[in-house]
Amino acid sequence: MATMLAFAMTDLDIDVHTLNSVFKQAIDGSFNAITVDGCMSTNDTAIILANGMAGNKQLKRNSNNLSLFREMLFGVMSDLSDAIVRDGEGATKFIEIIVDEAASIADAKKVAYAIANSNLVKTAFYGCDPNWGRIIAAAGSSGVSLPVDAVKLYFEKIPVFVNGKGIDGPEKELTEIMSRNNIKVFLKLGMGNKSYRIRTSDLTLDYIKINAHYHT
Repeated sequence: MATMLAFAMTDLDIDVHTLNSVFKQAIDGSFNAITVDGCMSTNDTAIILANGMAGNKQLKRNSNNLSLFREMLFGVMSDLSDAIVRDGEGATKFIEIIVDEAASIADAKKVAYAIANSNLVKTAFYGCDPNWGRIIAAAGSSGVSLPVDAVKLYFEKIPVFVNGKGIDGPEKELTEIMSRNNIKVFLKLGMGNKSYRIRTSDLTLDYIKINAHYHT
C-alpha cells in the first residue's frame, strides 16, 4: 500500500459485519491491487468508520441499497489507490496490467504481481521501450505453468506477442503508446476465464535518488 494510512468515513447506519465484508471487497480491488516498488511498510493500514448519523434504515447483507453503497465505496477506494500509484516516488507512468483468461483468480494474481514488481519491466516502461520479452519472462517466473502458444500480449490494442513469438507491431503506434503517462497492458493466458487487474508505476532515476539520499 506504498507506506500509507487510509481512513474512510460514512454517516450510514450499517451492520458491522456487512460493513466489514463490503470494505474487504473494496480493498481487495483497490489498495490491495496496487504496487509501486513491491515493498511493504509496517504501518500500511486502511480503516473504515461508520457513525450511523444518517438515520437511514440500517443496511444489512440483504438490503436493496447495499450494492449501491458497495459501488460508491469501491469508486472512492479505487480513486485513492490510483492516486498513490500516480504519486509514487519518482513515477512518470501509471501502468494498468490486466491478466485475463487465467485458470483461476489466484493464477492471474500471481502473474500480474510478477509483472508489476519486475524491475526490468518497470525500467522498460521508464525508457518507453515496448519490451514484450521482459513481460513474458516475468509472467513465466510467476510459478504458473503457462501454455506459451496460447499466450497473447497487447500494449493497449496493439498485439506484440502471439502464438509463442513476438510479432512486428506498428512502430509508430507503439512509440506513441509508450510515451503516454497512462498505459494499459493486456496479457491473455488462454487457460480459462478468470482475470486480475493491478496498477503499478515505472522505476525511475528519481526513485533511486529519493530513497538513497535521505537519512532516518
